[in-house]
Amino acid sequence: MISLDITLLFQLVNFLVTLALLNWLIIGPVRRVMAERRARNDGLRGDTGSLNDEAARKLEAYEARLLRARAEMAAVRDEAKQAGEKDAQGRLESAGEEARVIRREAADRLHAESADARRELDAQVGDYARLAVDKLLGA
Repeated sequence: MISLDITLLFQLVNFLVTLALLNWLIIGPVRRVMAERRARNDGLRGDTGSLNDEAARKLEAYEARLLRARAEMAAVRDEAKQAGEKDAQGRLESAGEEARVIRREAADRLHAESADARRELDAQVGDYARLAVDKLLGA
C-alpha cells in the first residue's frame, strides 16, 4: 500500500518546481518561437495571395495586349493582302490592255499587208492571164 509521508510532499514540490523551470526555460520560449513562426507564415500566406492576385491581373493584361496585337496583325495582313490583290488586278488589266494593243497592231499590220498583196496581185492579174493564154495557145 502507498504510504503518505513527507517524501511524497518533497517529490510533489520537486515535480512542481521542475515543471515551472521547464515551462520558464524551455516550453515558453518554444511556444513563443512557434507563435512567431505561425504569425510569419500567416503573413507570407497573405503576401502569397496578394502576389497571386497581382500575377493574375498582369496575366489578364498581357493576354488583352496579346489579343490586341493579334487583331492588329490580322488587320495589317488583310490590308496587305487587299493591296496585293489590287496590285495584281492592276497588273493583269495592264497586261490585258497591252495584249489587246499588240493584237490590234498585228491585225492592222496583217490587214495592211493583205491589202498590199491583193493590190499587187490585182495589178499582176493581167500579166498572168496573158501568160496563161499564151501557154494555152502555144505561142
